[in-house]
Amino acid sequence: MVNRIKAVRESLKLSQREFGEKLGVSRDVISNIEYGRVQPKELFLKHICQLYRVNEHWLKTGEGEMFDESPEETSKLDEALSIFKSLRPEFQDYALEQIKKLAELQDKS
Repeated sequence: MVNRIKAVRESLKLSQREFGEKLGVSRDVISNIEYGRVQPKELFLKHICQLYRVNEHWLKTGEGEMFDESPEETSKLDEALSIFKSLRPEFQDYALEQIKKLAELQDKS
């Protein structure tokens, strides 16, 4: 499993420091996991899967696809969420309504 954690990090083109920061741990923790000196806890694995949209079954067994979504989709979603969070509440409401209208329009096509 430690090789798969490293594969996820490398696939995302993140350093150990960057990967760890987003997970709330230090570079040393990531290094220790990748070198097999420390076994990651179940909660940590779930956090990797949630944060980076990694397929939990793949992470644990190596079977299936690495990601639940492609990294490109993840990047777009992360960008949209970042922009949305930066808006004032009244603009968030407006943006959400526009997204709903776009989804309805797409469903009609």
